[in-house]
Amino acid sequence: MSLVLTCSHANLLTVHSEDVGASRLYFVNASLQRVTYSSSVGVSLPCPAAGTPSAALRWYLATGDDIYDVPHIRHVHANGTLQLYPFSPSAYNSYIHDNDYFCTAENQAGKIRSPNIRIKAGESLTRRRTDWCDW
Repeated sequence: MSLVLTCSHANLLTVHSEDVGASRLYFVNASLQRVTYSSSVGVSLPCPAAGTPSAALRWYLATGDDIYDVPHIRHVHANGTLQLYPFSPSAYNSYIHDNDYFCTAENQAGKIRSPNIRIKAGESLTRRRTDWCDW
């Protein structure tokens, strides 16, 4: 159920009306299913859901576990963007770098959940020159 408020005013020449409080939730990109990124670059992923008025955006693991910040590894920004920072191969953690995530948006209109998004770190795209040689 959504609440719609309408304000109107009139003068001798015109009548003006507009919705000022329509609440709704929607998907910005509901087709996003997989994100593969380079461990040497990292990734920033906006929540694929939004709302009017502004919705509270939260990320979760597909298991339903809340996402928590891990300094210099994973952070959820106030605007709902999930950021996975670049990392060295020795810092790889499959729980963080190769897992299914989803995002929710919630406001007065209710709550919606994005489909699961597979987020997977790939090898660094930068190699030493000697890695390309056969000798």
